Amino acid sequence: MNWKNTAENLGLVLVGIVFGVIVGHKITKATADSLIIELKPTIEKAIDKETIANTINNAIDLKIDKIKKSDTLKININQTPENDLKPSNVLVQKDDCYLSVKTYNRLTDSRKSRLNKWLK
Repeated sequence: MNWKNTAENLGLVLVGIVFGVIVGHKITKATADSLIIELKPTIEKAIDKETIANTINNAIDLKIDKIKKSDTLKININQTPENDLKPSNVLVQKDDCYLSVKTYNRLTDSRKSRLNKWLK
């Protein structure tokens, strides 16, 4: 067994593995970055598609007249609107959310199903 030849072959294998890991990492990172850049406007528009504005209006009009010793106590509390503890939601739908067929077809099946569920 020739140790010099074995060490040389082992060194070449290690250099090849390190080079392959670096190239694979760069390609994966570039692919992920380009996918994020491509889908970011679509995702932001889809999130902005429905803007929810919650409003709660509790205006209490409390009028207490002067209390005299001989008077009976009379307190009027008028609340507008009647508080049922349910906020009113205003949904504003925007029509500028667009995903082309070409971009949609490039998505994986799981992302397509998630997008379809979200859009329904």
